[in-house]
Amino acid sequence: MIESIVNGEGKKKAVKHEEVPLPTLFEQIKNFIDHAYQGYYVAPNRVVPKNERSKWRFKVKRYLKTLLAVTPDNPHYSNAVLYIKELYKMLSYGCGHYIFSSENPFASVGIAQEELYDQYLVRQMQLEINEETIREMVNAATHCYLSNECLHIMLYGVLNFHIQELKYRDMVISYGQKFIQSQKQFISSLRRYDDRLYEATSLLEEMNDLVFIFHDCSLEEALQYYFKNESKDKEIALYKVLMLIYYFFSKEEWVDAYEYGINKQHIEPRQSLQDKYKNFKDEIMEE
Repeated sequence: MIESIVNGEGKKKAVKHEEVPLPTLFEQIKNFIDHAYQGYYVAPNRVVPKNERSKWRFKVKRYLKTLLAVTPDNPHYSNAVLYIKELYKMLSYGCGHYIFSSENPFASVGIAQEELYDQYLVRQMQLEINEETIREMVNAATHCYLSNECLHIMLYGVLNFHIQELKYRDMVISYGQKFIQSQKQFISSLRRYDDRLYEATSLLEEMNDLVFIFHDCSLEEALQYYFKNESKDKEIALYKVLMLIYYFFSKEEWVDAYEYGINKQHIEPRQSLQDKYKNFKDEIMEE
């Protein structure tokens, strides 16, 4: 008995998964994602056996490990990128809907939301970029539920880092502005207590934030556009836009935006902003 224990007999051996051709793997991932959206990993059903439902995270880990290892010279590279994106979208969806036995699917598979978004973008940028791919990349940052460790501004930072070429940045602005226009029309068609109003307004404001980050006009023009599309109290809107400027622009632009809020929008900022304004002004004077 002791000898068998020493020799490791009776131990559970790790399950080894045989490598499958990528097209076969893609089909497996497609079916897995479909079953996840259907709720088959949390609800009783005849499609996914009960003893397999808790193993979803190991499947996703294995899928991502294989997909992220596919190189650009592989003929299946574009499909690998597609399924990285689809797994990201599914995990994001799982942060807002009960499709897995976890409140944070990203943590369950051992990768941060912004990290997987980055892995998707860095690969997507090696493929053809057009209006459709720009729309997909933008929506993956704006139209998504968040893990409890991620903020939209973190995803916008990733997008801003990867999209540097002017023509692609123009595509982001163009799509964002078209979305804002259509979203405002949609919101105006809703009744005051419509269940869709909160989510519709949130999407509008997220896109407004993103368009501001990518703006290619003067700061004053960008601020005029931003305030025109904000539904929140003006002081809150100023607080938000100053936060964006703090992370993406200079302290001089922060000061200019603060003064724009006071002089052009007639806002009385909260004390914390007044203190920061004074500090930035002093720092600029000392430089």
